[in-house]
Amino acid sequence: MKILFILLIGSIALGQSYKVEYDEVYLLPDKSKKNLPEVIIENYEQPKTHELLINEVDLCLYKKQEKLGQTSSIESIGNYTTNFIVTNPTEKYIYQDVNIENRNYKVKSPLKLSDRWQNHRETKTINGILATKLTLESINDFTEVWYAKDIKTKCGPSKILGFPGLVVEVIIKPKSEDSITAIYRLKNIEILKDDAKLKPYFSKISNETITQQEFSEIYKAYQKNVQEMYGGGIDKD
Repeated sequence: MKILFILLIGSIALGQSYKVEYDEVYLLPDKSKKNLPEVIIENYEQPKTHELLINEVDLCLYKKQEKLGQTSSIESIGNYTTNFIVTNPTEKYIYQDVNIENRNYKVKSPLKLSDRWQNHRETKTINGILATKLTLESINDFTEVWYAKDIKTKCGPSKILGFPGLVVEVIIKPKSEDSITAIYRLKNIEILKDDAKLKPYFSKISNETITQQEFSEIYKAYQKNVQEMYGGGIDKD
């Protein structure tokens, strides 16, 4: 297993490129499961693999791992697809490359990192990696993060990053019994010999970007149009 190399190294320094794989799992609340067939529950809660690519200067690229034969054209109606996310924990910005149907948008906005995380002395080993615990409580949920101090990067899955070490596990538990629990767990990690896999993505980062607010307005207008097309329009009588 590729992660075993970590056990042989006391500390991994900056200036290296990594490929990290996470299993992303969404757990339905017990209340919802009572009314659903087992096959639907199993399909929904099946782990989905995502990749985190980290380059030598600690840029973080997060994207869904491609699967052959996977189609989502019907599911995409009324939604947008995120091709990949690039985050920069040092300069604190987030860049999202997204599609609405056949149109591409490049959205760049400030990366907001909370300063309300609580440090804990508690540690545990996840896939052979020693991790330290952090927690954060918000109005809607309770987040538990485990990060590896020995892997010197501030990257993590999606927008969960900025800690003094690689994020290896995240558990987001909602306070509402009707909401979904999200879990990200490191599945595999390897050192990349070069950043060739990352360059095609980073080269796509353009100065011709829009803000998150501008994208929100575009998406809102798109949803309204879809609702009128598939919902029979708006009754004005």
